Amino acid sequence: MNSAVGDDPAEAIDMTEIGKEPSHQTDVDEPAPSRTPDPLCIVNTPSSNVPSQRATNGSDRHPGPLEGTDKPVAVTLRITESARGGDGPGEPDEGYDEVYDIVDAVVPRTDDPTIPAFTFRVLVLGFAFALVLASVNTLFTFRTNTFSLNPFIGVLLSYPLGHLLARVLPTTRILGLTLNPGRFTHKEHALIFIFCSTASGPAYALYNIVGQKYQLYQSGGGGVTTASALGFAAATQLFGYGLAGLCRRFLVRPAAMLWPGNLATVALLRSLHDVGRGGDDGDGGNGDEGCGRNRVLPSFVAPVLGAVSLLCYLAPRLPDRGGVAPLYAAKVARGLGSAQPSGGLGFLSLSFDWSIVGTQAPITTPLWALLNQFLGVYLILYIITPLLWVNSAFGNDFAIGTNPYDGPNGTGRFPLGFTLNSASLFDRNGTFVPARLFVDRSTLSLEQQLYDERKPILITTYFAMEYTVSFIVFTSAIVHVVLWYGKDIRTRFTTAMRDLDAADIHAKLIDAYPDVPDSWYLLLLAFNVVLAIGVCQWGAFDLPWWGVLLALALAGATIIPIGTIQAISGQQIGLNVMSEFLIGLLLPGRIAAVMSFKTLSYMSMSQGLFLVADLKLGHYLKVPPRAMFAVQLIATVVALVVNVLVAFAVYESFGRSSEDEFVVPGDPASGRIWRLQSANPPAGWSANNYNVFLNAGAIWGAIGPARFFGPGSPYSVTLWGLLVGAVAPVVPWLLHKLYPSSIFHLINIPLIAVFPAQVGGFRSDMLTPLVVGVLINHVVKRHRHGWWKKYAFVLSAALDSGTAIGVTATFVAFTLNAGYQILMPYYALNRADGEGCAAEFYLTCKGNENQGNARGRQYDYAADEYCRGIGFSAGVLH
Repeated sequence: MNSAVGDDPAEAIDMTEIGKEPSHQTDVDEPAPSRTPDPLCIVNTPSSNVPSQRATNGSDRHPGPLEGTDKPVAVTLRITESARGGDGPGEPDEGYDEVYDIVDAVVPRTDDPTIPAFTFRVLVLGFAFALVLASVNTLFTFRTNTFSLNPFIGVLLSYPLGHLLARVLPTTRILGLTLNPGRFTHKEHALIFIFCSTASGPAYALYNIVGQKYQLYQSGGGGVTTASALGFAAATQLFGYGLAGLCRRFLVRPAAMLWPGNLATVALLRSLHDVGRGGDDGDGGNGDEGCGRNRVLPSFVAPVLGAVSLLCYLAPRLPDRGGVAPLYAAKVARGLGSAQPSGGLGFLSLSFDWSIVGTQAPITTPLWALLNQFLGVYLILYIITPLLWVNSAFGNDFAIGTNPYDGPNGTGRFPLGFTLNSASLFDRNGTFVPARLFVDRSTLSLEQQLYDERKPILITTYFAMEYTVSFIVFTSAIVHVVLWYGKDIRTRFTTAMRDLDAADIHAKLIDAYPDVPDSWYLLLLAFNVVLAIGVCQWGAFDLPWWGVLLALALAGATIIPIGTIQAISGQQIGLNVMSEFLIGLLLPGRIAAVMSFKTLSYMSMSQGLFLVADLKLGHYLKVPPRAMFAVQLIATVVALVVNVLVAFAVYESFGRSSEDEFVVPGDPASGRIWRLQSANPPAGWSANNYNVFLNAGAIWGAIGPARFFGPGSPYSVTLWGLLVGAVAPVVPWLLHKLYPSSIFHLINIPLIAVFPAQVGGFRSDMLTPLVVGVLINHVVKRHRHGWWKKYAFVLSAALDSGTAIGVTATFVAFTLNAGYQILMPYYALNRADGEGCAAEFYLTCKGNENQGNARGRQYDYAADEYCRGIGFSAGVLH
């Protein structure tokens, strides 16, 4: 069967028989720019107002399987090279070429509007998978490295189930829906994916809710209730949904808005529905099953494969007694080479665990974006951060985490005897201080006496640099978009009601369906403004009405420029840090208000862009817009309810603190401390995201930005990142003006500074993803282009889905029962710290302790002669 992609671009533009007459200019008086567009921020420039793909003459094109059966819409589309935005006739634009190549590989160019989409089968299967994904991924928010059950699993399983329902369901109509409209279609399959995709992302509000209810023990009377938690989650999720709808003409319709993450989904759907391309050959399914089976290796049998830290193994061994300070050379080597949470930076650390490697999306992210991203990571993480650390640039960096109480012979919180990769807070001597101690429970404000005794409060060099680059990213993103595309964005706004994308074949095809009126989204926004004000003012979230309005305005003002970057690069720049900075200055000392403002502003923007990405998927697959509206809204509401209830159940299932000071009789939420990580650290269940969120809340809320970043603070210098971010994008822009034919337009400062390596996670995810990206998207693409075009995105989908199945299965089999952990015996490929970088006595004795507490038993310290003899202190983390 012929590929869905033509082999040869033709010579002229020729569009017929679809929709309106094409229009190729934004402004007839404005000439096309002569510069080469920057592929990161293409915002519908006049020269980009052309069809989004190269195509063959329609006479020799065979419709693909997703393009309809009986009545495909006829399309003839031919494009000149000069019309694609090059510098001159016959000179193709390099940035656009990559967009065309990627989209051409997977997206069909015809459609049949008579194909059923929103059906009874969609509702049944969509609801079922939404419940499963929302539940499991809420559980996964407690993992050390962010990973999730990919919505692709719903796509894979719904394929046979959809065909089964097509065979067995009657053709009866219920509430206007025919139970069985015929064969199971790709549009039904796409809507089921939207169900899964919308429900699979846990509400960001969970970090706020869990932090207040359990980590700050703000439950019971006057605290966070189930009703207020559900209301807060709904306000944050649904406001973003309204923003997504209003931004669709800017972030969905333009051909240059690629949204690369969607291409794996399109490829997977085509492989399932196209018998000739792979629906029956089993390539994707075998990869999925194989990865699911192999996931047991790094997660249970051989966790060391998740972090092969070469520098640790080559460095001098640490002393075998916890009270002896490690040698300087050994400490530096382990600080650089260890990849474990609470350890080091992971330099030269490899991973063979796709749940770690896949977090960077090395196959679906364009190679130029991946190279920009990792250039920044290596510069900041492996050059700047170590130099600052060994020189204690922020005051006492080299001493952080060295208190023996928290070392390998104490609680074991920092097995190396120090820490670089931690989001915890420390006092002026480098001693760990739990964030909750800085908060007065009765007022949720700063515990002033404790702060005065311990100040200045310190964080690790890694954490400080993460804040620095977040400042750089925020200002550089704004300057970058203004420099390259400010005029184009202004043009889009002033001519928003005109159909500027009639020349794009996908925009013309989707115009065959009734659009969703803007009034629907405006009503949704109005409802959520009222809900947010009510729940934040009177629902224990401590944010006044004007704070709610300010948070929502911040989200609305930033969604388009930040969405532009994400649409092309696949990378999202968050508002979390800058929103904390703003509200921390306006409401100093109020941790709940700061966390709530951060959640509301950041999630409204982030959730909006997440839903925009799904709207682009519907655009690619020609799913009716009103069906998309209904499915996204239903799935969002279902998911947020499940998220809140499951998070409550999970947190209350893993033990109670041994400290009784916060335990309130009759209140099951009080006195809860997450204890799962201490039972088996290599399993990767440290609840890192919740800890980072709470620690950030203490920094920006309880302590406040004026104290933590103000004059006299060790971290005041991090604010220079704002100025660096404002100036740095000007350099490649000016160089491109001077040398238009150079590659300076490919240098993107916001993407370089994005820094997708959250402190506190396994840092073995910095080398292997780059190797995978170069191998697949350069070597294979260049030398086996046909294979890459056909299978690269399907391979990514299979790896993600199989890994998610494996993670879930191993958790259910070995970890789920908090009182009966099942551990693999420790040996060379399964060490107590997950990689083997800690001192040998710690690896032995901590392994004995973990095994002694497994399977419902109690570790007998007195019977462990070796560990008792060296004075090993068995500890439980608090």
